Amino acid sequence: MLSRRSLISAAGATGVGLTAASCGAADSTSTDGPVDFEADSAELSGDVTLLTPDFTGDAAAELKDMIKQFTDENSGVNVKVDQVDWDKLNEKLSTSIAGGLVADVIMSGVGWTPPFAHKKILAELPGDYVDGLGLDEALLGSCRYDDKYYSLPIGMDLRFVVYNKEMFAAKGITEAPTTLDELAEISNELTGDGVVGIDLLTKNIRQAWIHLLYAFGGTLFSEDGLTPTLQEEPGAQATQWVLDLMDTGAIDYDLQAAEGQPTPFMQGTAAMQLVSTADWITWEDMTPELAEKDAAGMFLLPGGNDNDPVMFQGGTMISVGQQSKNQDAAAALVKHLMTPEMLAAGNAATGKVPPTPDIPDTPEITKNYLTDFALQHLDKAGAAEGGSPAWMEIRGNLQPLIEACLTGQSDVQTMLDDMKALCDDAISRI
Repeated sequence: MLSRRSLISAAGATGVGLTAASCGAADSTSTDGPVDFEADSAELSGDVTLLTPDFTGDAAAELKDMIKQFTDENSGVNVKVDQVDWDKLNEKLSTSIAGGLVADVIMSGVGWTPPFAHKKILAELPGDYVDGLGLDEALLGSCRYDDKYYSLPIGMDLRFVVYNKEMFAAKGITEAPTTLDELAEISNELTGDGVVGIDLLTKNIRQAWIHLLYAFGGTLFSEDGLTPTLQEEPGAQATQWVLDLMDTGAIDYDLQAAEGQPTPFMQGTAAMQLVSTADWITWEDMTPELAEKDAAGMFLLPGGNDNDPVMFQGGTMISVGQQSKNQDAAAALVKHLMTPEMLAAGNAATGKVPPTPDIPDTPEITKNYLTDFALQHLDKAGAAEGGSPAWMEIRGNLQPLIEACLTGQSDVQTMLDDMKALCDDAISRI
């Protein structure tokens, strides 16, 4: 079985930062106000460094082509790509901040914007430009700090529930559940004969818990990010919901696929799974029958306490570095990468979801039914990590608290008390 604890140590690294020095144009300097997204392209020159954890492997060629299209139009600008793995990104950012080295354009994760903006690592983006993109408010919430924009969603990893249609039909279940109570009932009904009702934990356990927290109407923090709210009643309800299904066997904590192997849902040992859109590539490679149209049913995680269903958003955000000496060119590159054509090309290459359905058709996106479902429900992508400038210190330390509760090493109230203490301590050092 895959040990989750072995995967979270890097994610728990404290601190935020940036990497890669840039040699900007001598007459372009950083600003305390919004970055200029309307600079004359004829006046742009110098080096721009792009820090990205995406576009690895075969996708690197697509990024190279996207950048070439930019430099063809801006011949005075030279773009340097600094590639770093996701599990090394936070560490690299922290180290580079200490050394005073800054990237001009930064790709980071959902939830990372408030910490980076608070540290004055990300530059403010002009509200009129962001509003003009027409992105859904459910996605834009993760882009703001102190009521200002500091990032944009460029490639999303969205999560919802998939189900085995044959198993539903065998039990006479004809409709997807519309409440968490109904989902629990169906999960129990589908459990038995070597099958668990729902695999909730194959994905990141912390993020699954946060998804449920929002489904019950909760939040992680107050609006200003300075008061934790995750310990309130929805947090208790989310945890108890999982524990109750573990008691009946409808959720099995130990039913986890080894790294690189098919998930229990793919193997037919789970009737439902909280799935990520990023799983599509694995479906195509390992279980191509699931990648056929209508092979799997899909529905949003239902709400509890009369709340609406909700989709979890992860993925990649893009920003301009506050300390960049070539902000005009950096802004121009961000603007280029956020055009519909580049969003289509970039997300087709990375297997992520564009932040808008208003993009040109590409075969990779059009035939991806997980992405298609997600694009139809972007307005429901309201569950997300982050919301506090202290999040980077908090994030990696939450999962052990959740795991301890799910494995019987602590109870629900102890977990929630420990979560609040963790958040209060981190926020006190802002």
